[in-house]
Amino acid sequence: MITFKEKVMKNKIFRLALILLLAGWAPLAQAAGKLRVVATVPDLVDITRRIGADLAEVQGLARGPEDIHQVVMKPSFVTRLNKADAVVYLGLSVEHSFLPGLLEVARNPKARRNADTFGCLGPGCIDCSEGVNVMEKPETLSRAEGELHPQGNPHYNLDPQEGPRMARLIAAGLARLDPEHAADYERNLKAYLSELEPRIAEWKRLAAALHGFKAVSFHKDVAYLGRFTGIDFVDTVELKPGIAPTPTHLEQLVKKMKGQGVKLIVREQQYDAKVCEWLAEKTGAGIAVIGTMANALPDSETFEKFSERNLKALLEAAGKRGP
Repeated sequence: MITFKEKVMKNKIFRLALILLLAGWAPLAQAAGKLRVVATVPDLVDITRRIGADLAEVQGLARGPEDIHQVVMKPSFVTRLNKADAVVYLGLSVEHSFLPGLLEVARNPKARRNADTFGCLGPGCIDCSEGVNVMEKPETLSRAEGELHPQGNPHYNLDPQEGPRMARLIAAGLARLDPEHAADYERNLKAYLSELEPRIAEWKRLAAALHGFKAVSFHKDVAYLGRFTGIDFVDTVELKPGIAPTPTHLEQLVKKMKGQGVKLIVREQQYDAKVCEWLAEKTGAGIAVIGTMANALPDSETFEKFSERNLKALLEAAGKRGP
């Protein structure tokens, strides 16, 4: 597992390697009257496209299958950010491994690196974490506790109920940048929410079957998913965030799972399947493979499909009826 310091160093090396490529570049004019928007993850690409419709040209950075903490930066990402009128991102430092370095090299006055938050600074920044009820804020930032996010758990996109809030922030951001079409963005937002909100209500109804169900996850990133489903996540396969499990930890985890009747293992798709399969064999628990962003798994390219696929995986692994 790459440490936080190693990631920062990789950012620095990447910036130095790209400076020459970008010498003399300047932000290009808005094409064909459309807003040029870059969204960091597929969830946000999908929602932004729904709200921007034909008024915005939306491109993404992370593809979905990779670990968001280890997204490989590409020169093409810098080109996109250099031209962007807006950058839509999850925030809470979840994109710290790639977004700050890219913003610094892109040299776009509309969206600059915010060194304090590992996010974005400027009129074109749309931070989708605004207003979220942040969970798991660390009491200490000691490296002995693993790789912690200083602002709290940033994986709120695992809670489908955060979708409308993100959509409203995106609509407000686009309207701020393009006030001439503010009414269009508002209309597109209402149309999207009229589709999404009934789905969320149905997912919440189905998730009631999981309330109080005990589980372990591979990584400490499922707090918001637990909040939505009522699943009680009692431990992680990892020893600590970003620290691989030791044989001693796994043996203790087996005892804990048996002692507490834990019958569900949640494996985020980027993590080791073999360890979870071993745990399942020892405890009789079912394994639910979920994505941590849209397009991480087949047929999950939109926020709606991503949310529903995750819920279906949880229900099936827990022996409950899925959507």
